[in-house]
Amino acid sequence: MMSKKINSLQIIKSAKRMQSISLLIKKSGRRTIAFVPTMGALHEGHLALIKKAKKVGKIVVVSIFVNPRQFSEKEDLDNYPSSIKDDIKKLRILKIDYLFLPQINEIYNPRFQTKVIVEEFQKHLCGISRKNHFDGVTTIVLKLFNIIMPDVAIFGKKDLQQFIIIKTMVRELNINVKLICHKTIREKDGLAMSSRNNHLNPKEKQIAAGIYKGLKLGKNIFMTSKNITSKKIVKLIHSFYRDLGIKKIEYIEIMNPDDMAYSIIPSRKDFIAVSVKIGGTRLIDNVEF
Repeated sequence: MMSKKINSLQIIKSAKRMQSISLLIKKSGRRTIAFVPTMGALHEGHLALIKKAKKVGKIVVVSIFVNPRQFSEKEDLDNYPSSIKDDIKKLRILKIDYLFLPQINEIYNPRFQTKVIVEEFQKHLCGISRKNHFDGVTTIVLKLFNIIMPDVAIFGKKDLQQFIIIKTMVRELNINVKLICHKTIREKDGLAMSSRNNHLNPKEKQIAAGIYKGLKLGKNIFMTSKNITSKKIVKLIHSFYRDLGIKKIEYIEIMNPDDMAYSIIPSRKDFIAVSVKIGGTRLIDNVEF
């Protein structure tokens, strides 16, 4: 069986079958397909994207596929959390129409050699330390777009660089899909929700709550200071993190989202992005000015 029905939720494991379903929906001409791509281990951040999809689309498709091509370290892939049974229960409760749940050979055949590259924007932030990461992201997203053919696709703002890169790909390749960037969903202490948070022990999670506090500090400094430089703001956030016990800081940068340029004097349209490592867990976050 290529599909399995659980109440209103249909689980599709075949790319060809999913594409056929999408084509039939398209031919009806009356129903909007809203799509949320995920790698599973669904948390409230994912569910917020899915709820948004339900508001903007008549048909909602969620994909769960842990994409090996966007992992730069094998151990990172091996440690990525999986909770497929629980994920299905959550999608069933939300009354989602389709879950696209392919195996790896449905997405990448043994001779797969195609790669989609947004060349310049991946040279910054996460792209510096995670070589080929964004090539893997754009390749899988374009492939999923071709299979599911959504009218709308929803992504989270926590992964802002990823969204900027996908938006660039969509514009430059004339892909007919509307992109929505949904606000970051946070835990009560401010920590941005992420599947990786499951790897944090209680002490590490307490420290991780300071990531957002540092970003808010940087934004407040910008809002209350005149002509302050990005370098000064970054230095103050860096010191704040060090005092909290965040020792492994990969980057703290202030950038323009339109051209991914580093701002000397920040402006209201810029954003602060950070990546830190707490214990063995890499965490990212950002805020806009």
